[in-house]
Amino acid sequence: MRYRLLVIFLIVTLQRLNAQPAPVLPPDSMLPRITRSHLLLQAYAMSAQAYRWRAHSALAWAPPVVGAGTFMIPWSARRVYNDIALGSRIVQAEQAIPHPAKLRSRYQYLAFEANMALTAQTIALNRLHYSARQQYIRHVAALQKAAALRRQEQVLSFIHQVALARLPYRQAQVAAVSTAAARLTAVSDDIRTQESLAAGTRARLSSLLYLTGPFTTDSSYTPAFTPGNTDTVSLAQANKQVYQLEEAIRWRYLEQKAVRQEHRPDFNIGFYQFFPVSPLVPNNFNIMVGIRIPLAPWAAGYYRRKTQAIGTDIAALAQQRSALLQQTQVRLTVLEQDIRIQQQRIYGITEKILPALQHALEADMARYQENRLDLATVLRSLEAACAMEVQLCDYRQQLYEMIIAYDQLLYR
Repeated sequence: MRYRLLVIFLIVTLQRLNAQPAPVLPPDSMLPRITRSHLLLQAYAMSAQAYRWRAHSALAWAPPVVGAGTFMIPWSARRVYNDIALGSRIVQAEQAIPHPAKLRSRYQYLAFEANMALTAQTIALNRLHYSARQQYIRHVAALQKAAALRRQEQVLSFIHQVALARLPYRQAQVAAVSTAAARLTAVSDDIRTQESLAAGTRARLSSLLYLTGPFTTDSSYTPAFTPGNTDTVSLAQANKQVYQLEEAIRWRYLEQKAVRQEHRPDFNIGFYQFFPVSPLVPNNFNIMVGIRIPLAPWAAGYYRRKTQAIGTDIAALAQQRSALLQQTQVRLTVLEQDIRIQQQRIYGITEKILPALQHALEADMARYQENRLDLATVLRSLEAACAMEVQLCDYRQQLYEMIIAYDQLLYR
């Protein structure tokens, strides 16, 4: 008996948990979730750390060279007339000493790649946040369209039932009743389509945010439009893609500097210890210091041409930056104009067109209930009002997507 009560208690508890509504996902929480949990952003951070370690490795010297062997040992000792001609055994140690300016320029060139990786991380974060906001808006719009279609389905069901009741008394036409039934089926299909779209956007949003549990979206979510500064100076600071090209230009300048530092001489020092074979000959040593001279005419051409090639790449990147800056400025201006026009269109539908259609529908419904209006006219009024309501949802979705596209270009 005690176990049965425990099982009943667990079943009731699980039913209550399942009956609880899913938590609402706030739109402002999407950016922190992506920043904290998305694997692609973590990969960019690891790449930046790898570039830092690689840059530190550029400061290291080459390892020393140590060797041992023989020096001037004759093939035959029969014709050796003095002890020096017997040769020596040799132990040597050599060390290459690079120029410090070369190491510093190479370190700066490689370390700057870490900053570029972090900028790429910021661009990826902005793109992921835009995708999440887009899926959120589409999910809300699909649910709103489904709700509008359900209201239309309720009215159609009521009209169809009334028409069926009047049909035996010849107060309704068979064609109109069949049209209402067909329209009711079409609306049911449209509702299932919107629910399928909502489920798809919810699944994509879950994958972007790494959400495992159930959630719902805020049906009152309306992105606010805030015009930004679209001048080239402000845009160059706000848009990270333009900034990425600026970083690429600075990176190529550092590479050019590193190539120019290759003109600096490198040194090489070697120590050689000789142990003669004959005990009558004293031990001796040799110290050699060498320098690499890259300023020779046959070597300087390589660095000169490579520097010119990097300068040409820098000019090309500067042209790309100017073109991207101009394109982004034009796109922001067009988006701002389209947003203004869309806001006016939505205001006209919300304040004038839709209330007039709903008022006409209410009047036609009242006359239809009094049996003073035919069914076909009511169906036309209902279809016009519901089509305008669905179109209003489409316009709002387009407006919100334009707003988040505007914010994406300004990295907000």
